[in-house]
Amino acid sequence: MLSAYPEAGENLKPYYAKKVEMEMAMTAGVNHVGLSVTDLAASKDFFVNILEFDVLRYDEGDRAYITDGTTMITLWQTAEREADVKTAGMHHLAFQVESVAVLREIEARMKQKNVRLQFDGIGVRGQEGGNIALFCYEPSGIRIELATSEKDLAGEIPIIGGCGVVD
Repeated sequence: MLSAYPEAGENLKPYYAKKVEMEMAMTAGVNHVGLSVTDLAASKDFFVNILEFDVLRYDEGDRAYITDGTTMITLWQTAEREADVKTAGMHHLAFQVESVAVLREIEARMKQKNVRLQFDGIGVRGQEGGNIALFCYEPSGIRIELATSEKDLAGEIPIIGGCGVVD
């Protein structure tokens, strides 16, 4: 199972190393992430059928508690319109995946289910040699990033925008 704190990218390593040396914050990590969604069933299906999350609880039309074994997400049927990264709130939610092979499997599932992809699919985030990622939007418009620590040493994967690029 992957750590809740995956290996940081090269540009973040100094921060993580520094954080270890500093006094710890009063919090000890994320307990869960609660998302307000427009269509509970569709959002639950996205996480369960594409990303293979497990359902801990599902109250139709109200809420769902789901997990990937590391992170719990609570989905709440409360949104009246789709998410928008240009409004204050969550910019994107990022998950670590094991490998490029897993990213490719997820990408294929998303294409089969007509999930809206950003940057037309998998790419190297930011500068050449950066982390490899897949950006998409779940059914309520929440931007999701799936990233691996693997590098594209052969230079075969296209370079895409990164976390800060929105369409």
